[in-house]
Amino acid sequence: MHANQTGSNDGILKRSGIQEEYCIARQPICDKNLNLVAYELLYRNTTSSISASVSSPHEATARVCTVAFMDIGIDRLADKHPVFINMTDEWLLKGDMLPEPASRIVLEVLEDIKPTPEVLAALKKLRAQGYTIALDDFVLTQETKAFLPFADIVKLDVMACSTAVLEKRVSILKRLNIPLLAEKIETWEEFEACKQMGFSLFQGYFISKPETMQNRPKSDSGIVLTQLMAMLHQEEPDISEIEQQISRDPQLYYRILRYINSAQYSLPRKIESLRQAIVLLGFDNLKSLVSMMVLAGSSRRGDTLMPIALLRAKMCECLATRSKLSPPENYFTVGLLSMLDAFFDRPLASILEDLSLHPSVEAALIHFEGPLGHALEVIEAYERGDWAFVEQSSFDHKLLTECYVEAMAWADDVVGATIAG
Repeated sequence: MHANQTGSNDGILKRSGIQEEYCIARQPICDKNLNLVAYELLYRNTTSSISASVSSPHEATARVCTVAFMDIGIDRLADKHPVFINMTDEWLLKGDMLPEPASRIVLEVLEDIKPTPEVLAALKKLRAQGYTIALDDFVLTQETKAFLPFADIVKLDVMACSTAVLEKRVSILKRLNIPLLAEKIETWEEFEACKQMGFSLFQGYFISKPETMQNRPKSDSGIVLTQLMAMLHQEEPDISEIEQQISRDPQLYYRILRYINSAQYSLPRKIESLRQAIVLLGFDNLKSLVSMMVLAGSSRRGDTLMPIALLRAKMCECLATRSKLSPPENYFTVGLLSMLDAFFDRPLASILEDLSLHPSVEAALIHFEGPLGHALEVIEAYERGDWAFVEQSSFDHKLLTECYVEAMAWADDVVGATIAG
């Protein structure tokens, strides 16, 4: 990938008296067991055309580092995970400008950088300082093989060549015992094929899609989860019925109590019963919280999907609140439920048949119709870094970035309180 660039916490970079808008996002990187291991930062300047580049790649990297490590902060941006940042030769040669801590940063050497003696010496020095080095969009040639002794990760673009060519490249690189990262994976078939080839890291939009779109039989556990989702989204839910259903699952019961007793709420004493938790949370918060935890347990990749689903839901809600779209809780629901197919590995339309949702919610989820659907479609494009689509949307770029950063921090906090431990 080419340099993705950034700006500031309020969505505006001030430089030489000029205000420049930007969009910033992050893309998950997973291991072969679908555990989240890192994020790559995505950025686009939006002052003019969304596809326009900044004046130099060097400036682009400067913006990434400024926003990620000074304005937003790496912990808000990536929780405990490392971040991948694209590097130019200028930045590699001026290693004193790189952000800290080195142990949290993966420096991506772009494919157009030449392996000059100066660059190779810089890579050796940066590795000794604790930085991880990744070769981006790598193609092995007589010239580029000089990079390999200094590489900790090699990234290959699966869309840049045929399967046969990719297999040949992997077979050669595997002999070097350097972890290989497959990027731009769009389907689960591609993911499985790359696993078989020998890749150990994976990046792409495949993670937020169902593994298959065929109608598979519902498991007993899937039926129970779907029934609980239906209870939560009824027009007049029965709290006692929901409480009874939750009580049948000790792990779910525990997670609710753990969440309510976490730092999310300042309580004079610990909550000890589910009924107390329900009263304190209120129905809307309970519905959202239980939905999150139900989803987390529904998929073998729940820990990776949950930050994406929660970020999407909260960003939907933030856009609604800030744009005075009502009711905001409907936007949260649409964002959260938009990933049901990925969680349950069933077509979304099939899952929605088992739920009693408002027609406007269903139309937004299936066809991106109405204000709810428009917000969801823009947010999905933002997540992918589809800046051309984001550019033509009705939402302001600054607002999108602010809501994304706010939702990102909230989602990571909630995941830590409800899923971990």
